[in-house]
Amino acid sequence: MRSQQDIVNKKPVKDSLKDEKAWFENHRVYNKLPPGLVGTPVLIDKLTQILFKHIRRFLPEIKKEINEKRRSVQDRLDELGEGVPVDTAERVQVMWTLVTDYCDMFKNTIRGKYDRKLQRYLVNLGSQGGNTSGGNKIRTIMNDFLVDFCETKITSEMTDDDIDRAIRLHEGDSLPGFPSPDTFEFLALPHLQKLAIPSVECVHDISSALDVLAQRMAHAVFRRFPKMAEAVLTMTQNIIQEQKDEARRIVEEQVACYIGYLFTNDPEYLTQHGSMEPMYKNQQPAKPAPPVEEEKPKEPGMAEKTLNQVKDGSRAAYQSVSTFLKKDTASERRQPRYSGPFVQEIRKRLDSYFEVTVRSVRDSVPKAIGFYLVRAVQEKLQFELLSALNKPDKLSEMLGEPPHIMEERRTLHNQLQVLQKASAVLTRDPTLAAIAFEAEEEEPLPPTKPAQPKATPAYAQPSPAVPAVSKAPVVSTATVSATPAARPAVTAAPKPASVFGGTPAPTGRNPLFDDAKPQQKNLFD
Repeated sequence: MRSQQDIVNKKPVKDSLKDEKAWFENHRVYNKLPPGLVGTPVLIDKLTQILFKHIRRFLPEIKKEINEKRRSVQDRLDELGEGVPVDTAERVQVMWTLVTDYCDMFKNTIRGKYDRKLQRYLVNLGSQGGNTSGGNKIRTIMNDFLVDFCETKITSEMTDDDIDRAIRLHEGDSLPGFPSPDTFEFLALPHLQKLAIPSVECVHDISSALDVLAQRMAHAVFRRFPKMAEAVLTMTQNIIQEQKDEARRIVEEQVACYIGYLFTNDPEYLTQHGSMEPMYKNQQPAKPAPPVEEEKPKEPGMAEKTLNQVKDGSRAAYQSVSTFLKKDTASERRQPRYSGPFVQEIRKRLDSYFEVTVRSVRDSVPKAIGFYLVRAVQEKLQFELLSALNKPDKLSEMLGEPPHIMEERRTLHNQLQVLQKASAVLTRDPTLAAIAFEAEEEEPLPPTKPAQPKATPAYAQPSPAVPAVSKAPVVSTATVSATPAARPAVTAAPKPASVFGGTPAPTGRNPLFDDAKPQQKNLFD
């Protein structure tokens, strides 16, 4: 081919090919080879065959990738739309559609309903649908409400003396033995008051979950119009705040009822603790000990009688002194103390009532939050948004697209045109269509490691006699040097078939490009 000097002299390629052909024909070794082994046309045929194989292998994947890319680009263009309309009625229609999509997605996400619009928005944003389940988050908050109080025993830290002291503290000037209901309230009230703070926190947590959900939905739906997204999000947060205050007031009133008025219709409590009968059933009377036969004392002697008189006198003196020193202790001992079974019954009633109250609060507070906060926001959202945004002066301001949205639409249009042209080429060209169809029908072969051919010396000294070239073995083409002093090792091979023309192999298949290891033979060995 052309040397650097030929390139400088601007020698035509046709002339170079003619000179190359003449050089091979006049060479004393290469002119004896079969046709189709040397020269630039042979190299072109070989490279064409390699390119053909690569195209045949990757064409189905290319078609699949082009179709998937077209669908994703078209979906994004459908989401962006064809631009902001100028007519007022069309602007109202755009606003109405966006607000409706936003409200429907907000409601369906809370209720756990599958929403195709939501999935399409999230796919275009690169988000995962599982992370947007606002209803699941709200349900988790409600299920975890007061879960720490379910297994709590409020009397676990109370001793029997504490309960006995509380009973005697609230007797007042009434007859002892009849405990006042104030004793029960005095012991239960500090623990019931602990339910107020978690109830208010539950309202705050659910309202925060609604705020996060509204932000996510607004950024997904109103991505084209940031000003409208900001306005819609502000109004949504205002609605959530209003309903949050209302729900908090109602929840605080409900919890105040549970704390300030002790009452229950729970059948289990009324059955087990509605009377004093269980206390007496649990109290087992002690069995009397069997009588012990007394031995008849013997008649004491004179010395024993004297000793007993001395002991009786000492005992009388000691009792008189002890009575004088322990007047205060005796006064304390005279105070009444309630029996163990009665204290245990009070303990059981406190634990049972607290359990009933916790169960009732866990049911009533989430219901109030769900009705006055969650459901109320869903019902008011769409009406108030449409009423506030349906104004021509606001629409012209909020429906302005930012520059990056317009640039994105322009880029997507260009990408779609290129992909459509590529798909048309693969579909309309009969040759490529046939190749793609054949490649899809073929089973994919397992990857095999290509065989490494034996190294052939690049240059070899010419022997005095040139042996005849065998026609049977299949050989590869070696690099040809233009220097007469050095002769390359040349091997023979039939001319490969080319998709762009050329002489095909006699068997219809070119073994030169098979994956199997070719046989090589050096002409000068």
